[in-house]
Amino acid sequence: MHRFAYSTNAYTEWPLERAIADVRERGFDGVEILADVPHAWPETADAAKIRAALAGFPISNLNANTFEGREAPGLIDLDPAARQRKIDYVRRAIDLARALGAPSVCTATGPAPEGLPAGKVSALLYDAFDRLLTHAEGAPQVRVGIEYEPGFLVHAMRPALRLIEELDHPLMGVNLDLGHAQVEGEDLAEAIAAFGARIWNIHLEDIRGRVHEHLVPGEGDVDFARVRQALDRIRYDRFVTLELYPYKKDPGGAGARGLAHLRPIFA
Repeated sequence: MHRFAYSTNAYTEWPLERAIADVRERGFDGVEILADVPHAWPETADAAKIRAALAGFPISNLNANTFEGREAPGLIDLDPAARQRKIDYVRRAIDLARALGAPSVCTATGPAPEGLPAGKVSALLYDAFDRLLTHAEGAPQVRVGIEYEPGFLVHAMRPALRLIEELDHPLMGVNLDLGHAQVEGEDLAEAIAAFGARIWNIHLEDIRGRVHEHLVPGEGDVDFARVRQALDRIRYDRFVTLELYPYKKDPGGAGARGLAHLRPIFA
């Protein structure tokens, strides 16, 4: 049976402790924690307090896709100081994951800088992940998942696969957001098969057409039965994490509706 988690990035109007409690009460099997303001900003997060709030409730992933509530600076920012701040932020998120017992941290590249040669962009990208993966090797090890996102440098399946293959590091994989794959026009079963055992966590939401809006499962066009079949084929046994951040006014209700739609399909 597949395990479902819910990302606290839907609960940014709630304190983290209350969000964790609500995710548990809604019937989820685990929680993804936003490693950003206002929940678990790695520089100031109180790991002991978060562990107490969890009380053994599993963490699917630590989400380090945003930085102080926004998408910039990126790992390939042209400003060296800004780029270093993002790298340091993800490194601290890895440290927080260790302290909390989270198995993985996800992050995204940000948009490609304008006017920079492709070779230089690649060099910055690979340098950033080399440094993050070296940090992730400490004990206990933490897996690092690239999340590809429309409009970013790594925006689709093939560049994400290329990055993972060329880095060739056992801790490097993908945080596979299947809604993003749908927006990119990809075959979701093909994407799942392509990444296979390198899928550290799944982000799941519904998509209508190819519009990048995270909808409650059942309100869009994603074929969740086919997703489940594809995950079964690779024997996926990690979390499927709902990511419904647009529903900040009723995060628990949105999560509960999504879970009610998915449980019978994934049973």
